[in-house]
This record gives sequence, structure tokens and C-alpha cells, in this order.
Amino acid sequence: MKYLKLLVIILVILILLIFVIQNVGQQVTLKFISDAYSFSTEMIVVLLISVVIGFLIGYLLAGIQVLEQKNKVRALNSEYKKLKKEVDLLRNKDIEDVEVVG
Repeated sequence: MKYLKLLVIILVILILLIFVIQNVGQQVTLKFISDAYSFSTEMIVVLLISVVIGFLIGYLLAGIQVLEQKNKVRALNSEYKKLKKEVDLLRNKDIEDVEVVG
């Protein structure tokens, strides 16, 4: 899995590099809501900012999922310990002491 992740990262960087090399010097005008909030810059700047924001959003979402999974593991470990104590108590009782339910 580690190698697959590394391969995907290298592939994305390679595609990004090819795109940047082909579009060096291209001017882009960005508009936000109206012409009052517009500015012109090179495409490489816009591309790099977009990639960085995309990676940050991806890591943030992955971090949230990791925290959720840790909480699930903690809850399951707690339930496991409780059930293990119950099983151990039942193992230590004599057969005559155990109530048959059903």
C-alpha cells in the first residue's frame, strides 16, 4: 500500500510538471463575483496554489477519518474488555451456579 501511494504521488507530480512546462508564461485573469475582484497572474501560480489547497483539504479529510477510526477502535476495545471480564467470570463459576436462560 505504501508503494501504491508513492506511485500515485509521483504520477500526480509528473502530470503537474508536464502541464506546467507546457504552459509557462501563460497569463490568466481570475474573477471573483464580478470584475471588481479580478486580477491577472501566471498560470503556474494559480496551478500551484490550487494543488496546495487540494492537498491540504485531502489531508484534513484523511485526518478526520483517522480520528473517527481511532474513536471506533477505542470503543470496541472497551467493549471487548467488558465482555472478556464477563466470560472470565462465567468460566470461573461451577456448572451448577450458572443459570440456564431460554
